[in-house]
Amino acid sequence: MEFAVMSVRSIIAILVLVVFAGLIYLIWPAYGFMAETNPSLRNPWRWQDVPVATTCQSSPMAPDLQSIAEQACALLLAHQARVHAPSLSAAVAIDGRLVWSGAVGWADLGSQSLATPQTLYRIGSTSKPVTGTLLARMVDAGIVELDQPIGHYDDALPNSDWQHLTLRQLASHMAGLPEYETNRDTLGLYHSMALRRGHSDVREGLALFDGSPQRYAAGSAFEYSSFGALLIASVLQSAGGQPYADLVQQWVLEPLALNSPVVDQAVTGRASFYQLDGSRVQPWRRVDLSNKLPGGGFMSRPEDMVRLGAAWLDPGFVNVDTRERFWTPQTLNNGNVNEQSYALTWRWSDTGNYAHHGGVSKGAMAWLAVHPEQSMVIALTTNVKLAEFGDFSSVQDSLVALFSKNDDSTQIDASE
Repeated sequence: MEFAVMSVRSIIAILVLVVFAGLIYLIWPAYGFMAETNPSLRNPWRWQDVPVATTCQSSPMAPDLQSIAEQACALLLAHQARVHAPSLSAAVAIDGRLVWSGAVGWADLGSQSLATPQTLYRIGSTSKPVTGTLLARMVDAGIVELDQPIGHYDDALPNSDWQHLTLRQLASHMAGLPEYETNRDTLGLYHSMALRRGHSDVREGLALFDGSPQRYAAGSAFEYSSFGALLIASVLQSAGGQPYADLVQQWVLEPLALNSPVVDQAVTGRASFYQLDGSRVQPWRRVDLSNKLPGGGFMSRPEDMVRLGAAWLDPGFVNVDTRERFWTPQTLNNGNVNEQSYALTWRWSDTGNYAHHGGVSKGAMAWLAVHPEQSMVIALTTNVKLAEFGDFSSVQDSLVALFSKNDDSTQIDASE
């Protein structure tokens, strides 16, 4: 009898332990998600100071750019010390040609592995112009039309409210879809925070938000939504008759001879990613970003990013009329330009007259800007998430000024 009582108690204890472990497993990702924006919740261990980089891995593509390359490296070194980034990487293309790339700091602080121009970084929402490039090419080929309801290409969409949306509305964030934090699909919201479940097919990712109602009538308002890029990718997959990743390979990477962007996974040459607190960093939690690939899940390197951007200035790659449509800020149903002057998978700067898109990912940031007047493209990446995006991207103005010079004898003060 006593043995039976002990057995029952043991079983109960084991069940309680299993339930407790299960709750921890479910709750832990939510804790990690909240700790990303609330420093008081962060793990107090594994913090380390970011060393100041003193060397630059640089690749000037022409002997006459050596002086410019040295100044560009000085800018990156000063910026790395200023913002406490483990590493920074950048590249510049002019007239469709890569003219310089450079990297400073460490791809991985634990192993003291230096960053190089070949290091792969998460690029966050700079993934959207990748999907936008595929969309533009398929528009040029007559496979899809921007103003055709997407139900024309896929009559089995999991949410019937999506049937009458258009690719234009999705690409300009005016389709009424939610963003991660406004998603009312409870299970999808959880998986968007947990980032544990991998997706091999972009269509699987639609389950993250297919239970969330439209937030407003399409075209009546603007609300940034990375889910829009996911739905675009699914529609292109249906229209193109191939998996999204294969379409990107066929229509974007192969014609430009690019080795990236690639799916974010543990591969040789990949940076480690960090969160920042003052001048200290700790490794970012392990995440699987494959469920947001088209709008925020790619990895790339600045050299490939500027080649992608430069291709938009080549009328043989993207038709001029198509480019202008994609770089024109979109208007709402009431005739007003949307509040962020967002175009189609790109932002357009009226003050600087250039197309651009930034990206914030888990422990990383990225920037891609195409300056048509100078025929110049700038790309930046880092393996830390800073509190302010502008602290990261501000160095682009100095790089544009530097590479716009006709006389490379004039020096730029890297301490500014």
